[in-house]
Amino acid sequence: MKLTLFFFLLLPGLARAHEVSLITQHISLKKQHQSGWQQDVIARAAVSRNFDVGLQGTYLERFDLFENRMGGYLMYHPTNRLTLDARYLRGKSTNEILPLDQFDFSAYYALFKGYTPFLFFRDSRYSITDLQTLTIGVEIEKIPHFIIIPQFMFGSAAFESPADSKNVHGISLKVMYYVEKQFSLFAYGSSGKEASQGIVGQGSLLVDTLTGGLGGGYFLSPDLRAELFVDHTDYQELQTQFLTTTLQLRWMF
Repeated sequence: MKLTLFFFLLLPGLARAHEVSLITQHISLKKQHQSGWQQDVIARAAVSRNFDVGLQGTYLERFDLFENRMGGYLMYHPTNRLTLDARYLRGKSTNEILPLDQFDFSAYYALFKGYTPFLFFRDSRYSITDLQTLTIGVEIEKIPHFIIIPQFMFGSAAFESPADSKNVHGISLKVMYYVEKQFSLFAYGSSGKEASQGIVGQGSLLVDTLTGGLGGGYFLSPDLRAELFVDHTDYQELQTQFLTTTLQLRWMF
């Protein structure tokens, strides 16, 4: 669920032809007195009126694990209203937290003024867990300067040991206030049931999650935007809580 929210934070930069984003996350495991880092680099370039291509790389340090993945994506804009996005990321064979293979597909459609429904499909293949999820939501902008984004996630997690398959689900809401080309403020919350491997590594569990977060963005210049947001997630079954701080720098040109 948190990754899906993170994905949607990238979308406002699409107004420019090219873009480079640096995303740094620091995770503090409050009850275990441990911490971890994750660094993402995402680059996108317009190659024609209808097509964009991009590259993405991730490096993660957590629980004395050092993991990475790399991949690329293709965006297609067949009309002014519709955007399609397909991504593939490949992780190294020793990954325990990051997937070995991950495929994402999203579709946005500006249905009519103030409403943009979307769907987001993710297929993640971990070392001992296969996870498929579908997220459906809508961007609602009927009040000037405000965007409200409710979304629902559901899917299935198949575990290797012991062999089993269980349903995952989630619900989230994000509210943003913004002034075009100046700043934005946002708050979000989510709850649901997720597979444990993408959280703490190898494990065949479903865990209840409850997340709340706050953040903001500011244009340091017409081409450079910075975002900082902090969220807190409670994982009761794992007896731990994550405090995640994310800094994103986006250069648009």
